[in-house]
Amino acid sequence: MAGQGKPKKSRWWGLGAVGTFLLGHAKTIVSIFQLGKTGSAVLSALIAIAFYAWLYQWEFALGVVIMVLFHELGHVWAARRKGISATAPFFIPFLGALIMLKRNPRDAVTEAYIAIGGPILGTIAAFVCLCLAWITGHPLFYAIAYIGFILNLINLLPIHPLDGGRIAMTVTRWMWVAGLLSGIIIVIYIKSILLLIVWALFSIDLFLRFIWRNQSRGRTYTVYGRFDIPIANIENPDWLVKGYEYTGELPYTTFSELDGRQFVELGWELADIVKRIEMQEQGIIRRVHCTGVEFKWNQVPKRLVMRYEIDYVPYENDQYYVVSRPLRWKFGLSYGGLALFLLLMMWIIQQELAPHSGLLQSLRGVR
Repeated sequence: MAGQGKPKKSRWWGLGAVGTFLLGHAKTIVSIFQLGKTGSAVLSALIAIAFYAWLYQWEFALGVVIMVLFHELGHVWAARRKGISATAPFFIPFLGALIMLKRNPRDAVTEAYIAIGGPILGTIAAFVCLCLAWITGHPLFYAIAYIGFILNLINLLPIHPLDGGRIAMTVTRWMWVAGLLSGIIIVIYIKSILLLIVWALFSIDLFLRFIWRNQSRGRTYTVYGRFDIPIANIENPDWLVKGYEYTGELPYTTFSELDGRQFVELGWELADIVKRIEMQEQGIIRRVHCTGVEFKWNQVPKRLVMRYEIDYVPYENDQYYVVSRPLRWKFGLSYGGLALFLLLMMWIIQQELAPHSGLLQSLRGVR
């Protein structure tokens, strides 16, 4: 086992090593951060590795982040196959990672397809790590593979917003009831505060979906945005006076494309420009109006900013949860088969690590 026969290192050693690396490559890190969303994703991964290295050896910390990365990339891959763009994974230490979809799925089947993509690719990554363990015999690979399998298995719990909760709605929503009842038992058994929070949010979500839904039907939501243009680009000679006075309703048109995406095109007559906004969900537009105009005299170039709000009522799609029987069987068998495979792989690893005094000891041993 890694670390045997060597002086025991303090848990601060891993964090210090990563910190020294980051300081030594400060210019590179800054340039990565300046890349925007991709740079932020890379930086968040480095921070996650640093936190995990505080508790374990850095190789194990790196392996855990890689397992999480492949899980999230599975969601990205599935979303793009459905024509939905997604952000790069953003890592949150001890919570995993998340991606953001550029628009919401239009039906439960699409949502479930994107959800199951994570556990599938994550399981493949963990199995590849297990193969490396079989080839090398190194307990570190067994430990990383075990973490990969258990993370994907936990994500398959039929608790929304976990992946299993999103998949369950294409099989039968009674699985949510099973998740609600069994979830608290699992929380007590593994003593996980994080899973308790997820279960509590799931309980609240069920209440909002099936009890509060009728009471909140017709509620208005707001999208906020702004026009931000250089003053030199404004050809209207009255922009200075009218700019300060410009408030009230804005002209707009709204339309939906064949893939279900809804857009709102609104115009600002003062600057003679039109802006297209993609809505996060289908809705009935109630009002588009200007809430204020601001002059940025101290910026170079000088800019004129107009803030607007789009008020809308979400469209209630009664067909969202309609799933054909063949698809129910397809998702059900995929869900059950994947869960059984993960359990089998975890059992195999436990048998392989039995000579090393159990899995828990091996995980602590790689520190």
